[in-house]
Amino acid sequence: MKKSNSIFIFLVTAIIICSCSKERIEQVEETQLNEYESMNNYFDSKKQEEQEFIIDTSGSGPIVGNQGTKIWASKEKLMYPNGDSVHWPYTVKLIELYTAKDMIYYQMPNVASGSLLTTCGEVRIRAFKDGQELVLRPSETWPVEIPCASPLNNMKIYYGQASTNFVDWTTTPASVFTNTSYGYIGEIATLGWVLCGKAASVSATSSNYSFTSSTDNLQNVSTFIYFPVVSCLMQVYNQSSGALPLGENIKIILMGINSSGQLFHYYSETQVGSSTSIDVTLTQISDPDLTAILDSL
Repeated sequence: MKKSNSIFIFLVTAIIICSCSKERIEQVEETQLNEYESMNNYFDSKKQEEQEFIIDTSGSGPIVGNQGTKIWASKEKLMYPNGDSVHWPYTVKLIELYTAKDMIYYQMPNVASGSLLTTCGEVRIRAFKDGQELVLRPSETWPVEIPCASPLNNMKIYYGQASTNFVDWTTTPASVFTNTSYGYIGEIATLGWVLCGKAASVSATSSNYSFTSSTDNLQNVSTFIYFPVVSCLMQVYNQSSGALPLGENIKIILMGINSSGQLFHYYSETQVGSSTSIDVTLTQISDPDLTAILDSL
């Protein structure tokens, strides 16, 4: 009887020990996920610089950016937010984003209310006087010309609107670009972010992807999906994508940086299918090699 009790106690003790050991192993496995820092500082170090132009007299214009954006800036069309007139000199600031790589560095996707936009480029145009940001007078516009070797028809002017996580894009029926031998020209009615684009021609049937990993904590990992056929960039938030049109070719890029400054990535070229979950493992990559991938999008 004593022997049976001893065996029973031994078995119960062994089960408890095994159970505790399993819990400890599971806890260790959970804490062994690769951790990453925010990519914001890395992206900031790669961004296109904001260009500044000092306007101290009238002229025929235009201002020409480093990548070819033309702006016909007019003092008479500017005012302070309270309506006061502007006097020389004043400053025009310009950011030009004409590649998917540069849009990624600024985290500026091409999505309008969840819909993909075929995009030729994004620019930010602002004006300042003595540190005060200026606005256009009501019903006034500045002509802006966007460079493009092969302009598409029916491109519209989209204005960037601050949203919870990113800049959303809105337009009105009258906000259109006209094709020129240079690219596109349009009259912008609001200073700030401006996009040249139109609704992407894609399948109405869509799927949503979620991203998971058994090796990496994806919380601070930056994820983008590029649509090369329709020239559109989507950013993925909280590991869940927006609507992805079925059958569309996509390029998926995930980027992370650890506390030591080492870069990691996951990259895939595929077609949108009905599968809703993608399990990823990030691998280390050099800065030049990651830049090369972004250049190839």
